[in-house]
Amino acid sequence: MRNIEKKMLFHNPSRKSCLKIQVDGCAITNGERCDSLLKVDTDEGAEYYVELKGTDVSHALEQIERTIQTLHDDHSPICAYIIPTNQNPADTTKIQQYRARLKKKYNARLVIKERICETSI
Repeated sequence: MRNIEKKMLFHNPSRKSCLKIQVDGCAITNGERCDSLLKVDTDEGAEYYVELKGTDVSHALEQIERTIQTLHDDHSPICAYIIPTNQNPADTTKIQQYRARLKKKYNARLVIKERICETSI
């Protein structure tokens, strides 16, 4: 099976100070966890949670939420990214429920984008 590249690209034109945290296997070693976290070191201190996934978006949703529960700084805005390789899932009921739950509990935004996702911080 061919390994399909998936990646998250952050553009930082204002050159904000950031901390990249390897979550899976470092910051969290047991249980559900996403791949990485980017924390922006400013007054608003945004947090960007990233899960690079094959096709199991449902599992990625659980990993993202569990990581937020564990590592979130209560004052930072959150954006969570799931980048699957083989599908661009339609907004299924489960995804819509997770979006609503993350928004309600953490005021977080959830983005699911196939293979490559880019954003500016």
